[in-house]
Amino acid sequence: MSRVTEFLETHQSSTPSRWREEAQWRRDNEYWLKYSRHITLQVLRAMEEQSVTQVELARRMGCTQQYVSNLLKGSSNMTLETIARLEKALNLDIIKSALSFAGGYDYSSSVKPRYLSDSGGEDADPNIKTSELVAGYKRRKKR
Repeated sequence: MSRVTEFLETHQSSTPSRWREEAQWRRDNEYWLKYSRHITLQVLRAMEEQSVTQVELARRMGCTQQYVSNLLKGSSNMTLETIARLEKALNLDIIKSALSFAGGYDYSSSVKPRYLSDSGGEDADPNIKTSELVAGYKRRKKR
């Protein structure tokens, strides 16, 4: 046996590497990870501009500094409640910015969206499904 092989065998980890599974997970979740990165960068930029530390942000949000640290590292999934608390604590509009970042959303338009219930249902065609009215709608697979 060569010295290199012997060295590698004596220094190998007792637990197998999960790099392949982790890389596949990142590929599978690339779409929402893009939003997560965008939100995190917005929060970090606002914290820097306002000279807010993680401790101060945690105080404003009513949580621990460790939780804020995990959010900023991407170790925690942000719920709508968490995003709303971040918006309030830093006076940001994260959702609007994230939607603009994704593209296809124009907030400068004066036309308000109409919903099926806006007209009281008089002019709504009963044969049209809501999914046909929403651009980009993809039906969720049944479990």
